[in-house]
This record gives sequence, structure tokens and C-alpha cells, in this order.
Amino acid sequence: MSELGTAERGAEAEAEAETKALEAPPLPDVALEAPDAPDANAQPEEPGEAEQQDEPGETEGPEELEGPEDSEGPGESEGPGEPEGNGEPEGSGEPEGPGEPEGLGEPEEPEAPGEPAEPVEPEVAPDTADAVSDTAETLPDTADTMPETADTAPDTAETAPDTADTAPDTAETAPDTADTAPDTADTAPDTAETLPDTADTMSDTADAGPEPERAFLGDVFSKLRDRITGPHESAEGPVDKYATVDRPDFNAMEIPEVGVTLFRYGTPLERPDGQRAPLFDGPPRREQTEQGRLGDCGVIATMGAVATHLPEAISECVKENGDGSYDVTFHQVKKTFGGDLIRCEPNGAVTVLTITPELVVQYDRPDRPAYGRAGADGVAWPAVLEKAFAGVDQTWEADRPGQASGYERLDLGTRPSHRAEMLTQLTGRPAYTEDIPTQYDMNGVSPDRQLLATFREKLDAGCPILIGTRKIGKDERALPKGLVDGHAYEVTQVDDEGLIHLHNPHNLNDPKPLTAKELRANSNSLFTTMG
Repeated sequence: MSELGTAERGAEAEAEAETKALEAPPLPDVALEAPDAPDANAQPEEPGEAEQQDEPGETEGPEELEGPEDSEGPGESEGPGEPEGNGEPEGSGEPEGPGEPEGLGEPEEPEAPGEPAEPVEPEVAPDTADAVSDTAETLPDTADTMPETADTAPDTAETAPDTADTAPDTAETAPDTADTAPDTADTAPDTAETLPDTADTMSDTADAGPEPERAFLGDVFSKLRDRITGPHESAEGPVDKYATVDRPDFNAMEIPEVGVTLFRYGTPLERPDGQRAPLFDGPPRREQTEQGRLGDCGVIATMGAVATHLPEAISECVKENGDGSYDVTFHQVKKTFGGDLIRCEPNGAVTVLTITPELVVQYDRPDRPAYGRAGADGVAWPAVLEKAFAGVDQTWEADRPGQASGYERLDLGTRPSHRAEMLTQLTGRPAYTEDIPTQYDMNGVSPDRQLLATFREKLDAGCPILIGTRKIGKDERALPKGLVDGHAYEVTQVDDEGLIHLHNPHNLNDPKPLTAKELRANSNSLFTTMG
């Protein structure tokens, strides 16, 4: 063949190759350089053809097609579920396969042949131009897997609003999606536009948060504290209550070895001449109260203190009925706590108890009460009032603590708070507990002087004062000045020498007067008074 013919055919082949190269499928969003002219002897492939994949997950683009810069040849899509490269990139721009996400836009129109594309710096890594023709085919599977990933993404609800605004750009940047599929899977919350309902649901759940768990131990201790220290009023509010007190629980103290029962109920208020012991003999007085065979020194001391300072309160509290019974009226109490201190106030309601005349007696002394006695005057009110305190627990709310009841409860002793409650029950006036001073005050007054000043002030105002002694130590035999350990006393006087006088509710063996220092050293940390 002549050299001229060969040159003409070479020129025609070169022009045909250039024309076919210009007809190659457009690259969405990435402007590629015009491909170099192929070798004259090479056979150019038809646009849209792709070799059959040897292994799943690898997609080859057109042979000899190079990217704008450092392209390394056919790109590898690492995204999940790549299809085989048998689709055609040209057409309507709608990717094949199910699960097509909404909002995918049409690819840009190809540039007219003969107009070489200007090189443009790509916005993504250099390998994003690889496998351009197969990217559209991989989009359906990527879109299919994105909702699944979004279901498990905890932050989907938070990022959904921003993602929905940028969703249309996903179709335009399809090449980026193919090469960065792993990153897309990691950042699946950005595709939450396909799950609007899920995003709303997750957002509501995140706002509501999990149901807070309650601390078990904290809840138990709180309930225990409330039951012990909280007010115990009726759920309906303060209401008057009525009950009949017949035979409160008591300890009979049976001795089976000798067949003796030390205590039982009897009628000690009935005299041999058929008369009954008078309820009162003049105004009530502390000397008419006497503690018997029951460990209720605090009850007897409180009754004696009120009888001395407010005798009218006792007279109004206890009334005698024509059938031999007695009516005792207690003021109901509202309690306010501040640390270890308590303040008791009347709540406006009363409790009226009808007391039968039977009282606990000792087996060998059936003619006298075994517990609260009438003293030398033989009056009935101390024993009747003590029985009312034993039976008032019949009217308590079910949540009030304590298993013992009746006289057995009184035998357990009292605390300063109990004595404050009884003062208010008897008088209808506020009562409270107070700390015995232990330090100098802000004005430099010593604890002893503070205590003496407080006691004098209260006694001058006609307010009862009650204290309790401490327990003896291991190396002690007894408390000084004739004090009984673990015993309740009434403060009766502070003399001119600054000595404090106490009254023993047994109505005998009063201790010798004490200095303020001696009383502070041998008493509990609180005292009880009114005001």
C-alpha cells in the first residue's frame, strides 16, 4: 500500500477516535480533561460497554480512560453491595435497581462535541473519578443500605433536619458516594431524610429519656424517716376522734413456778365503804402524782409539771361520768422537726377517750393502782390520765411506728420529743425541745450562765421544764447528787445561789440541788419546755 493511502487511513482513524472520545459519557459534577488520542492501531471500545467482573465488588471502567490528575486506573468501589457492571451510564439518569431514594436529580447534559472541557480541580480525593460510568449503578444499593444503617444510628434524630436540606446534592455527587461508601456508612445519620417518621420517633424518645430509676436504699430510709419523725395526721386532715379505753395491753408477769400472776385488772378506785375515790381534791398538784411499777417516769413527770404550772389544764382535761367512767380530752398535735429538735402545736382537733374505771393492780395489793398512783391524797385523776395515755394509741393512724401498745408502750420510757407532745396534748399550747448549752454564745456568755438564765425565764413564765439523765458509764457506780440514771425529772427551781432543784416522779428521793455544770454533765443533750 502506498504511503499516501496509509497516511490518509491513519488520519481518518485518528479523527474517528477523537470523535468517539468526545461522545464518551459525561462526568457529573467533575470536569475531566479531554482524553489523549489513542494509538492508531488500537481498537476503541463502544461507549457504555464494561468488562464482566471477575470478582464481586470490583467494577472496571472504560479501558485507557484516565482521570484529570493522578488516577490509578479502574476504580474499586468498596461500598456495600456493588452490582455487576452491566448497566449503561447514559439515559434518563435514573439508577437501576430497587430502593431508589427520593430526590435524586438528573445528571448534567453532556457538552457538545468539539468543546473540550476545561480542567477543574476536583472537590474530593483524586480517586473519586475512578469507575465513573459504574457509579450510578452502585447508587441503588448504597441507597438501600443507608436507611438500614440509619435505623441503628443513635444520632439520626439530631442530624435529620440538616440532612434533608442537602439531600438533592447526593445525586449530583454520585462519584463521591461510590468511592467513599465506607465513610457514608459511618455517617449514615446524614441520610435520615429517608426516615422522617423514624427521626421524629427517635427525637421524641431522646427528649423523654429513660424512666428514672429510683434508688432503693434511699427510698427505704426516706420512708423510715418519715414514719418515725413525720406528722401523723389523718389523711382527711384534723378531725375529732373518739374511742373507749377499757383494758390496754400490760405485762402480767406470770410466775408459773409458784402459780402467781403479779398484775391483773381490778377496781382500786372502789373503796370498802362503797364510795369511789374523788377525781380531784382541790387543784391538781405535782405531789398527787406518783410513779408506780411501770417505767413511765416521763409520763408521770409531765403530768406533775402541768399540774403545778397549769392546774386548770388538768381540771379541764379529765371529767367524770355518771356511769363510773371518765372522759379525757387530748389536743391533737402537729409536729415540726428541725434536726434533732421538735416543736409541737395543737392542730385544732381533739381526741376524746372514754376511760373505764378498771386499772392494773398488784396481786397482793388490789386496793391500789399498781402503776400511776394517787399519792397521799388518794385522788383518781393521775391513774385515769395515765390510762388515757396508754390507750390513746387506739386512735393513731396505721402508719405510726411502734409495735408495743398500751401500758407496754409506756413501760419503754419516753424521749424529750414524747414529753413535748404530751405537754401539748394536755394544755393545747406549743411545746418544744431545746439543746442544753455546751459553748459560749456570740456575746461571750458561758454555757452555765446560759442554762441558768433560760431555766429562770421559763419558770417565771409558768412553763414546765423536763430533763432526762444519762446512763452511767462502765467505770461508774452511780450518778452524783442522788440522780438516777436514765430517769426523767422535772425542774422545779433555780435558787439564788444558782443551784437547780429537780423533782423525782416517784415522789420521793429527790436529788440534791445541782450546779449548772453538774446538770449539764449528767443529763441528756436536750430539755423540754413550752413557749
